Amino acid sequence: MPRSKSFILAIVMLTLAALACAVPGVVNTDAVGTTAAETIVAGLTQNVTNTFTPTNAATLTMTFTPTLIIPTGRPATETQIPASVEPGVSIFGTATSSPTTGAFETFTATVVEMSVTRPTNCRTGPGKSYDIVGTLLVGKTVTVLGRDPTDNYYYIPNPDGLTEYCWVWGEYAVFTGSQFAMPAFTPPATPTSTVTPIPSLSFKLKGNGMASCSGAWWMNIEITNFSKYTFGSVKIEMQDITKNVFRVVAYNDFPSTTGCGNLSISDNIPIEASVVVSGPKFDYNLRDSSLRGSITVCSEDDLKGVCTTIKAPFNP
Repeated sequence: MPRSKSFILAIVMLTLAALACAVPGVVNTDAVGTTAAETIVAGLTQNVTNTFTPTNAATLTMTFTPTLIIPTGRPATETQIPASVEPGVSIFGTATSSPTTGAFETFTATVVEMSVTRPTNCRTGPGKSYDIVGTLLVGKTVTVLGRDPTDNYYYIPNPDGLTEYCWVWGEYAVFTGSQFAMPAFTPPATPTSTVTPIPSLSFKLKGNGMASCSGAWWMNIEITNFSKYTFGSVKIEMQDITKNVFRVVAYNDFPSTTGCGNLSISDNIPIEASVVVSGPKFDYNLRDSSLRGSITVCSEDDLKGVCTTIKAPFNP
């Protein structure tokens, strides 16, 4: 038998013998005799030079040492913002700063509402010098947007819509929430007052001589109308400066007389027309007196409507 085959056969028989010895109660019916086994072992010794001596296997003990992990912040460029939330708006309903700043500020919005116990004007500014553009009525509730620095007026949406916003006086205000939580607004500049010119009458006066009747003396005065109004009434005040005597007369028409029985009356003085009117009567001759008159004409009866007064000296 060639040598390689002998070597293989010897290993197979050695393996079978070991299995027979390792399993208790197993009878090896094909056991090899002692002499034959020794012959095989001797053959193996001659052909195998490296031997292996088994030792007890080392016991492996498992140990666990915890490691401290310190999380590090993500770079600002990697900050994720939910697609449904805009930057600067918290998902919890409070305002926040931009995520890239690293700081988050929160606040809770305060809603303040007001109503009034008496109707109150709403103006373009916080004061009576500003124009009235609306009225906050009893039963109407509005949102307060701000206050003036004196806490007397409050900035609200205009209830009447003439302007978008207006200022209402807080004297009769009833608040829901604290009005002091509102920001203080700098009021607009006080509007420059526009003086509306008072209408006046334009006319000219001219002495038309002295007249007398039954011991009474008076001055006739010519009045010329240069106005856009018709004159409806007149008052003539005449003072004798020399004797310090004062007389006055008023008419709802314009009578004139040059003596006893020569009476003419004009109902009014039309535009661009002239009418002679007799002044108040004195009970003495005015020839040597110095007279000073104050003549008031008005556009309506009873010295009403548009009125204007001119003072002038008269010589009898």
